Amino acid sequence: MPPKFKFTRDEIIEAALTIVRQGGWPALTTRSLADALNASARPIYSYFGSMAEVEEAVVKKTVDLLYRCMIRKETGDPWHDHGIGYVLFAMEERALFRAVNDERHIPLFKTYGDAIWETLTASLKDYPPFIGLSAEQVYRIQLHRWLFAHGMAFSASNPPPDTWTKDKIVAAMQEGSQAIYHGLRQQFQSPP
Repeated sequence: MPPKFKFTRDEIIEAALTIVRQGGWPALTTRSLADALNASARPIYSYFGSMAEVEEAVVKKTVDLLYRCMIRKETGDPWHDHGIGYVLFAMEERALFRAVNDERHIPLFKTYGDAIWETLTASLKDYPPFIGLSAEQVYRIQLHRWLFAHGMAFSASNPPPDTWTKDKIVAAMQEGSQAIYHGLRQQFQSPP
């Protein structure tokens, strides 16, 4: 009978997440993970076929944490809150945000992030400012706002000193979201 391990898959993922949170991907090795678990590498490889699988689990867990930030009620306006949550996550979880946006992990971040996009877009189906707009128009508004939020998130994840505070992020995201919404809405109503 194979030995029972004292760690679960989730505990291994949490330990790996903590390592990446503290030192980025270079800090996550089989040895560092085994040390964090106070174990050998055997429990890790009983649940994961490779460290690449551990990294994928860390990206998925990071996206889950991002989603929880994006649905927090900051202003009471869900669309604004989604963008604010995205930027606040980048500020609060700098190392994780940068880790999932590096060249090697961005494809995984996009794959898991697409599920967030779909879920949050569906949650806005009765959002009053979007009523009367076509799906394509809502998509364009969402896309432009995401590009704005993503740029702010990168700035917030690596800011010069005293650049971003939560209040500044909330204000900038609300102002930027409104500008994008009203600008595109006006464009949709103008004849070509």
